[in-house]
Amino acid sequence: MSRVYCIGKFQFDSYEEYQAALDDIEKIRYISKKMDINEPGVAQRLYSLIREGKIIFRSVVGDDYLLYLSDMVAEDYKVISRPSFTGHITHKLKRVSPGQVIGAICMAGAVVCFLVFLGSEYHDQQKIRELEKLKNDQEISVASDWLSAKFIEVIREDKEEEPLLAQTETVENEKYGANLAQEELPEGVWVLPEYQKLYEQNSDFAGWITIEGTQIDYPVMQAVAESRDFYLDHNFDGKEDINGSIFLDSRNNFEDQDDNLIVYGHNMKSGMMFGSLKEYLDPSFWREHKTINFNTIYEKAEYEIVAVCLSKVADEGEKGFRYYDFINAGNKENFNHYIEKIKGMNILDEDINISYGDKLLTLSTCNNYTEDGRLFLVAKKCSL
Repeated sequence: MSRVYCIGKFQFDSYEEYQAALDDIEKIRYISKKMDINEPGVAQRLYSLIREGKIIFRSVVGDDYLLYLSDMVAEDYKVISRPSFTGHITHKLKRVSPGQVIGAICMAGAVVCFLVFLGSEYHDQQKIRELEKLKNDQEISVASDWLSAKFIEVIREDKEEEPLLAQTETVENEKYGANLAQEELPEGVWVLPEYQKLYEQNSDFAGWITIEGTQIDYPVMQAVAESRDFYLDHNFDGKEDINGSIFLDSRNNFEDQDDNLIVYGHNMKSGMMFGSLKEYLDPSFWREHKTINFNTIYEKAEYEIVAVCLSKVADEGEKGFRYYDFINAGNKENFNHYIEKIKGMNILDEDINISYGDKLLTLSTCNNYTEDGRLFLVAKKCSL
């Protein structure tokens, strides 16, 4: 059964038709912002521009809008042409009250906003399906490795009568079964089996982050110095996406793990990306969701959240604590100075159990408690 895309009362048999409708909605919204179609002559002018092909719509949404305009033009014509007898024939324009005008504008705006909201909802669902596909690819990779191991066991059993030869061939097959993708990667890069396929698809892929009880379950990308903000508005496939991606600070080295790995994500109203982090402003939520699973492509690890802090981005030349500049301490004194600052900003009424040598993970997102506000969580790496 083919998929049907819907926007309000309209249905579309293909994604191309659906996308064309979204484009038409954007045009209608733009027109509504720029002009009032209830003003005399505006609806007629718009109708003419569309009929002349100077404004082009490509979907039934646009056709419906054209019919709406034609009805308005016809109604205006009836009003202008309607005679009124007051002893002699005069022509009067029907006056529309300010309240009616405002009501019509609000109604039109509400319809457009509703259609745009539906488009946004579809976009979020599309994003979720893409992420599910990435996770499925990861699971398929693990299953493939398991099957390879089973195949190797059968080979070993079949060649027991030739122990020396069996041992040699087993080693070769184990290497082939487990590390086929690794041999195709750059020299010196050894990726965990479940992440090999994702790494091959995009070499910026750095790992996967999950927090149970939240929507956070995403691939983590590595930003690079040349385009450190690229993943603010691009997804795993490198395509433009309003949600962006979860990504590591471009200064971080996750292979030789820095003292502090900083991971960024948007605070989306839908709850996607790092939209769930605001839940940690409630200490009771933190008590039940302390654990972050952050696996890099090289190792699996758990982190315990020890601090929830509010801060802001300091202006150039402004004095202030820049938590987002702490990558490596260099020495114990600098490390302890950072921890003391975090203790002073922590909204949790708990002691921070961190000592020099601990590896940290910071999750950072926007927060509107103040201009350029930020919410960030600090977590300590646990032994697995």
